[in-house]
Amino acid sequence: MMKRSLERRPALDVLGWKGLRAMVFMLALPLFAAPGLAATYPERSVDIILPYGPGGTGDVIARLVSEKLALDLGKPVVVLNKPGAAGVIGATAAARAKPDGHTLLLGYTSEIVISPYLVKDAAYEVGRDFVPIAMAGSTPLLLVANPKLNLASIDQVVERAKAKPGVLSYATAGVGSPADIAGRLLEKSAGINLINVPYKGGSQATTDVVAGVASMYFAGMPPAVPFIKSGQLVPLGVTSKTRSPTLPDVPALASEGFPSLDLSGWFGFFAPAGLDPEIMDMLSRKINHIMDDAEVKEKLQSLGVVTEPMAQADFARFVAAEQKKYAALIKDLNISY
Repeated sequence: MMKRSLERRPALDVLGWKGLRAMVFMLALPLFAAPGLAATYPERSVDIILPYGPGGTGDVIARLVSEKLALDLGKPVVVLNKPGAAGVIGATAAARAKPDGHTLLLGYTSEIVISPYLVKDAAYEVGRDFVPIAMAGSTPLLLVANPKLNLASIDQVVERAKAKPGVLSYATAGVGSPADIAGRLLEKSAGINLINVPYKGGSQATTDVVAGVASMYFAGMPPAVPFIKSGQLVPLGVTSKTRSPTLPDVPALASEGFPSLDLSGWFGFFAPAGLDPEIMDMLSRKINHIMDDAEVKEKLQSLGVVTEPMAQADFARFVAAEQKKYAALIKDLNISY
């Protein structure tokens, strides 16, 4: 039996001219591909949602960044204050926005790594609904008191609280906020009871301590420092292991017999999940450049904020580590809504 031989046929015979032209076109597509979304971004104004009211630490950061980012992008950058529920209201609004880079969230420790563990059936999950963009800065909390109370140190707070239980109060920005956690840690480590007075944001909490409505507040440094300089608030300590260069005469509470009070609040920029990677990378680089700007660094450091530019991947790892840290604190302090 003879074996049939298979002859090779020229490509033209197999494909035909039309087929060959189609193949060449497909192979050439990458050379003529339309530019990425980053090339046309932004197409309109960019909103930075801040989940707190005007005047606080986040508001200072947001407005400094918005001004310089607008110049860089060539489009308006608008700060939208959406306070309430320890940052959850603003974060929820940001999570529901289109992932096109035109809505960013300046998130704080509260709504990013604390509230998601406290709110049942929360409207957002950080890992699912957001992508970290850039670290903005961190600051230790600053324990301040109304001067009429004649409290000059953390030890005097403990003595007064033990002598008159349930009289001294501390303001917070809501259940589970860093100020709330710091107050609970103080109560637990010192064996005292304080009255918890919640607010929607740090600005109102600060002014109410000035007015004597609340006794004390673990404040962010930017809104509190001007009141300290004017004598309207008395600084009792910062929640860190070392003193802050902004207020070098104020003791570090962690080194004053309260090691658990080593907490720093931080702010970072996030975008709704699904953002184009090129736009994400662009925004990360631009915001990091702004945070490293000498004028911005000087302004924020004068208020006690340490700017810490991080690559996008490094910031994502930082957020994951903070989530684990605060999950353990919430469980240990038995915090719940």
